[in-house]
Parts: sequence; C-alpha cells; structure tokens
Amino acid sequence: MTTAMAGTEATLPPDVRELLAGQGLDAADLRFAAASATKVDTGGWLRAAPLFAAVVGERFVLAAAGPRPLVRILPLSALSRAVYNHVTGELAFSPVKSGPPVPAVRIDPLLARSLFGLLPPPSVPGVSPRA
Repeated sequence: MTTAMAGTEATLPPDVRELLAGQGLDAADLRFAAASATKVDTGGWLRAAPLFAAVVGERFVLAAAGPRPLVRILPLSALSRAVYNHVTGELAFSPVKSGPPVPAVRIDPLLARSLFGLLPPPSVPGVSPRA
C-alpha cells in the first residue's frame, strides 16, 4: 500500500525533492517520508500523481509533483489535531480557515504510528516533565 523511507534525502523522488527545495525546505532535515496510496490530479495527461507525506524539520509536508504540483506545508503540531481512521487508512485534517484544503492521506497504519511518534509528548499544565 505505501512505502516508508525515513531519514535520507534519497527517500523522495527527485521531482518531489525539487518541490521541497523550491519551498525553502532542506532535504537534509528530512525526518520521515512515505509514499501514500493517495493520488492527486497535478495536471498530468495520463494519470494522477502519488502524494508523498514527509516531516522536514518541524514541518509536516504533503507534496505531489506534476505540471501543477501540490504542496501543503503545515506545522508539525497539525498532526496532533489530525485523525487517523484505522478502517479506511486515512489521515484526515480539520478544515483550514484560510488557504487551500489539506487532502486526506491514505497511509499504512504502521507508517501512521511512526509518523505520530515524531510528535513531542503532550504536556499537562502544572506538571513538570521528568528528567
């Protein structure tokens, strides 16, 4: 269903890496990358392009290359508000108030778990973390 490759620049296709570089994101900061089962229309003639999910530094990025590429850059904290549906395998995001919508992403449950593992632990007001 999906392939995950985390930690190296070689995990994303060259055209997707170019998209990220064009947005000012350094592939050297890549912490997670996965090709999702989601396909999006990027203006190609014969087929839709695969949507890639990545964590670059402290940003969550969705990117698909093509004549009209799709790039959505969110703070990593947006993942804490996302909902993963184990039945459909989709990671869904709340509607945004401004800007284009963030598409739902079909991703393997184990990959979703490792993606959520990149989030910092939730903080509880009034409780200090243990050293």
